Amino acid sequence: MDNKDLNQEISESAPDPVDRLLQENKPASSGKAIAILALLISVAATAATGWQWWQTYQGNPEAAKQSESLARLQTTQQQLGQTVASFEAQLQSNAAPVSAAEFSELARRLEQSRGTLEQLQGQAGEDQATINALQGSVRSLEQRLSTNESGLLNVAASTQNSSVELDIAEVDYLLRVANERLQLFADPVAADLALQAADMQIEAMDDPMFLSVRQRIASARQTLAAVPRVDRVQLSASISDMQSQLPGLQFRGEEAVQEAPLLADDAGWWESFKYTLSSLVTVRRRAPEDESMLSLDDKDYLRQGLWLQLESARLALMRNDSSAYADSLDRLRGTVEQFFHTGSAAVQTLLLETTKLQQVDIAPAMPDISAPWTQFRQLRDSRRLLQSTQPVASEDTVE
Repeated sequence: MDNKDLNQEISESAPDPVDRLLQENKPASSGKAIAILALLISVAATAATGWQWWQTYQGNPEAAKQSESLARLQTTQQQLGQTVASFEAQLQSNAAPVSAAEFSELARRLEQSRGTLEQLQGQAGEDQATINALQGSVRSLEQRLSTNESGLLNVAASTQNSSVELDIAEVDYLLRVANERLQLFADPVAADLALQAADMQIEAMDDPMFLSVRQRIASARQTLAAVPRVDRVQLSASISDMQSQLPGLQFRGEEAVQEAPLLADDAGWWESFKYTLSSLVTVRRRAPEDESMLSLDDKDYLRQGLWLQLESARLALMRNDSSAYADSLDRLRGTVEQFFHTGSAAVQTLLLETTKLQQVDIAPAMPDISAPWTQFRQLRDSRRLLQSTQPVASEDTVE
């Protein structure tokens, strides 16, 4: 609201008392002058009419003209009378003129009204300045509110993005572990479990962007299912069982040791004494051609060598070293066939177990399952690039 509108409202709401008083008490001097002027004009017209009639009467004494002039004179007199009566009524209706004291009072009140008007105008200016200041404060608060809302949206978006980033990091870790377990440790079972966990995590994310990764994971798991499984625990148990059989192997030229019969419950003291001596002393016979072949120490060394060769095969199994594994089993077979009696049941059993171990491929060719991990990293990098290039709405600065 400006000063012009304020003045218009003041003028419409409160009429000036001075103007009202001037309208009520108009001076009668102007009305009296008009009435006197009109009276003089009427008298002059009457005199002119009488003079004209007199001249007519002197020049033309005819009775018809005289009567006509007399009629006009009477009519003129009637009109003058009516005019004079109307002027008198107008003069009587006019009020008395305003005095000097009343004019002074009216001037004082006019000055007072002007002062009040100026005061109201000044107050209106102050109110307008206050309104402008309040409007500026409101705009500032609106801008701050908009800034806070933007900050809250950014916090919510960053929180949501943090949760998504954690899920993405977990999937990346599982895919990397699957590759490491297969390539470094040749463990397709653990690699398949890691791929299965990664597939479940991607399914929980419910993001169609990573659908191609799930397809590659399914293909990689099918490839792993075709890889031969190596039961290293069972193979290690078989090696331990073969090591326990080594003390009972029969060397070449030795007769098989016959186990002593069990002592009967009703045996006498002599049979009991012989049974006790037979359990303490073992007598082995040699063939005449093999008497000077191996000593007891040599036999002990051979059994220890067989045990070490089996242990070497176990370590090669743990390291997935197929070459060392095969070499250890070959040396074991050669030693047994050279120094031990191959016709005995214990040696035959040991050789059969050795053949089974040699037929196992402890290091089958492992497939390449890095395709899901590579695809996932490409999609992850593309997602981050898209998020970093999104336009950010510019915020108005508060002045």
